[in-house]
Amino acid sequence: MRIGIVGGGAVGLLTAAYFCGDHDVTIYTRRNEQAEKLCTHGLTVICGNERTTHRVHAEPFVREIEEEMLFIAVKQYDLANILQTRIHMLQANAIMFLQNGMGHVSYLPHVPHHHIALAVVEHGALKIDDTTVSHTGVGQTKWSVWRGEKEAFSFLSSTNNRFPFQYVDDWEAMLLEKLMVNVAINPLTALLRVPNGMLVTHEPYRQAMKQLFQEVASVFQLEQRERIWKHIETVCRQTAANRSSMLRDIESGRKTELDAILRYVIERANERGVPAPISTFLYALVKGKQLEGEKER
Repeated sequence: MRIGIVGGGAVGLLTAAYFCGDHDVTIYTRRNEQAEKLCTHGLTVICGNERTTHRVHAEPFVREIEEEMLFIAVKQYDLANILQTRIHMLQANAIMFLQNGMGHVSYLPHVPHHHIALAVVEHGALKIDDTTVSHTGVGQTKWSVWRGEKEAFSFLSSTNNRFPFQYVDDWEAMLLEKLMVNVAINPLTALLRVPNGMLVTHEPYRQAMKQLFQEVASVFQLEQRERIWKHIETVCRQTAANRSSMLRDIESGRKTELDAILRYVIERANERGVPAPISTFLYALVKGKQLEGEKER
């Protein structure tokens, strides 16, 4: 199968690494330099003590793409631009979105593809450089059909054991649960500058995370709160040494996905007339850190 992966970040590279053995994979990058390096040096994935390099094709995303299957693995703030101005360039039978947050859902009615799926990636992935990705935590990718037929994605049933896909019937519940994980972990670790594990091992931080969780759960009238809270604690423990993507972005002076995660919560709270003072306060602090880092670059 011809598979295109739009995005040369950690998730895009990790996805490409596990599909290129059985499929014809092309990575579409933002920079020409990265595409040239991938074509020349290959794509290296590190998992534990193993280091494997795959030959892949890559090219910058500057022209129309024609593939059988497309994975969109860019950050939320880049996705909006693609869906608003370059959606006509994405020619494929089926398309799957691999994003944090839920902001992209509002664009989907305007996406012309017959088969559209949404997914949440629960693997740990760290981009080392333009051609190397570290698989820091083996998890799974949950996915659900937003429009079209499940059979259009049938190839996902035979993926590598280290990169499994699990089908979920309710796409909205799936995205909301991942949003809760991102909301609880990312902004706090970015502000406190601590690895994920400290949010549960340091009791004052755990209490702050619990208060944030309860507020956001009220905004969305979340069911199964206790189960999801336990899941968040488990994620923190399983990724204890990891530094969240938002924390790494803050440390590097890069733009974060704060708007796609926490501002989305605040906007839904305003729409529903539900107070969200903790989310609003936290958003302002992390946004300030982001702007401070961007000025220093």
